[in-house]
Amino acid sequence: MSETDPDLVLSVSELASPLPRTDELTAAELPAGLRSRFDDATVLGLGEASHGTREFVEQRFRLTRLLVEEFGVRTVGLEAGFDPLCRVGDRIDAGEGDIRPLLAEIDVYEPMKVEAMADFFGWLRSFNASRPPADRVRLYGFDMTIIEHAALEIEPFLDRVGADIDASLREDLDTMAAGYDDDAERQAMLESAERALSTLQPIVDEHESPWVEATSRRAYEHVRHRLNLIEGQIEAHERDHEGRMALRDETMAENVEWMEELSTGPVVLWGHNGHLNRGRHVLEEWDVDVPSMGEWLADAYGKQYCPVAFGLGGGDVTALDGETGERIDYPIPNPPSESVPAVLRQVDEPLFCLSVDELHEDPTIRDWLGTEPQHHTIWGGHSDGDDPVRYSRSDLSEFDWFCFVRETSPMVSID
Repeated sequence: MSETDPDLVLSVSELASPLPRTDELTAAELPAGLRSRFDDATVLGLGEASHGTREFVEQRFRLTRLLVEEFGVRTVGLEAGFDPLCRVGDRIDAGEGDIRPLLAEIDVYEPMKVEAMADFFGWLRSFNASRPPADRVRLYGFDMTIIEHAALEIEPFLDRVGADIDASLREDLDTMAAGYDDDAERQAMLESAERALSTLQPIVDEHESPWVEATSRRAYEHVRHRLNLIEGQIEAHERDHEGRMALRDETMAENVEWMEELSTGPVVLWGHNGHLNRGRHVLEEWDVDVPSMGEWLADAYGKQYCPVAFGLGGGDVTALDGETGERIDYPIPNPPSESVPAVLRQVDEPLFCLSVDELHEDPTIRDWLGTEPQHHTIWGGHSDGDDPVRYSRSDLSEFDWFCFVRETSPMVSID
């Protein structure tokens, strides 16, 4: 089947539902099937083929604004660490303060420090400004969090509640927050973390009622969650590479479940397609083939988990040079013949979405998908500074919907 097979392109075009290019979407402008899935879902995943594509952020912003305003979403989770996103989330929750300087300052993945993300955070802050505390949107990072970040804010919380902690525990907390530069410091950090956990976990559980009363339910749950994150990182240090990658996706799903339990409404997630899809998270060049976060979430929530992928046809993308740490804009080469982007870019609409179930119901499309055509899986960076564009194969059944942007552009830094 060639790239220009007219029957295939026609069949896909007939199922493609264009998304308006206006800044704000309404529920009536969504395809009925997607609107129905949004209505039914407890956890919605909005994916991306790359972390460095401006249009993916912009379109997920539009969808998330709609989900917040018309579908009752009250928690947003990003594929980022817990502590830096807490700092952004606190400013969003307060409904005041400039996001951009904070975003430039925090230790978070560089392609997140961009204008499109700042615009999204600014809108969340404005939304919360007119809402009572119980009805505000909460922002969290659901990725694994290193011990030195997870340990931050534990000691200040213990001081606020007047906890009786001795000098040795404070020393362990300081050692954890300092991180490490060599194997000896790493071992010291892990030993401090194990001692701190064995001391703090029973104390935190025992003092739940008075400490919630002294601070807030949210502050208490955040500290308890930090202890869970530290426990997960101790386990990660004991595993090999594939074991750590498997633990990462499992832990991300557990973090999402923690967020959902605290949320007063549905949860929307922003992450890479490879994490949000049901099934496997596969990175062949990194020797990774593990159950994805989306698979864990599908087991936990069943049909109440709705993963939506975002793909692209061409353009440019931002990624990190693994050697220098610099953000570099890479051109995306023409996709392989018969691949998902090669076919979808021939649809006349520049921005559209497709129901994966409907794709598999069409005989022509089903035959094509049965070959497991390639689709983009673009790395956030490459250790050698090479082109980050890669491809995976699937029939797309690991997603409920597939959104497509024909031409993309790189991120614009807030610097």
